[in-house]
Amino acid sequence: MSKDNFYVLSSTASEIRDFDWFNHNLKKDEKVHIKNVTQDFGVLVLVGPKSRDILSKLTSENLDNNNFPWLKGKEIEINKVPVRALRINYMGELGWELHHPMSMMEKLYDTIYEVGKKEKIQNFGTYAVNSLRMEKAYRGWGAELTGEISLVEAGMDRFFNLNKKSNFIGSEVLREKLQSGVDIKIVYLEIDVDNADARGNEPVYHNNKIVGVVTSGGYGFRINKSLAFAYVQAELAKDEIELLVEIQGQKMKAKILNAPAYDPQNKKLKS
Repeated sequence: MSKDNFYVLSSTASEIRDFDWFNHNLKKDEKVHIKNVTQDFGVLVLVGPKSRDILSKLTSENLDNNNFPWLKGKEIEINKVPVRALRINYMGELGWELHHPMSMMEKLYDTIYEVGKKEKIQNFGTYAVNSLRMEKAYRGWGAELTGEISLVEAGMDRFFNLNKKSNFIGSEVLREKLQSGVDIKIVYLEIDVDNADARGNEPVYHNNKIVGVVTSGGYGFRINKSLAFAYVQAELAKDEIELLVEIQGQKMKAKILNAPAYDPQNKKLKS
């Protein structure tokens, strides 16, 4: 795409909020047109170890790592459907998001599925997505990320850079939070469960006192572990701290993890 063209993607749940934010931050002396194209575009996700093999049969674009590396986006064509292919996904595997005209979604889906039959392609739903993203320690909008939570509380330091000369909206708030500290901090947990996983809103205990709350959780089927995110008192967000999560009336031991439980080096994503 051209260098003066921005294609902005957002969480489905925050579409209206983000559109409102853009309009509130328009400057009177700038000629900027903001358009919400949510209803115009659809997205299909092709993901898994064989996703490159399948996609290679559908496009003339070279999909190897040198030409199409992780986090790269390109405009390609699949069965005469214009596609913005982004090598990124929420599942932590090799894969692409395929953005396309909403009116052509059925045609694109049928084309992909037909070619993928030989590789035993399967549909998957949001419960599977939640399990996969928990294994990769990906935060979720409306759970770990809200309008009240900043990148500091959410432990997303790698997504901002305060060393740049030019400030960005919110940079001063981040500096203040880093200097003065925050009251709560996110923790990524492996829970020693019996037969039920944390789902969200479960209380977190330390020394028999409630010190936080689970925001989301689920079972990681690739690693056979029960995982959860929680916000706790900031001073307790340390590896050696012993936490308990109450699930269905029972307090279960929880260990703080400091790296994604699945593929922490992103070797799958970059394969």
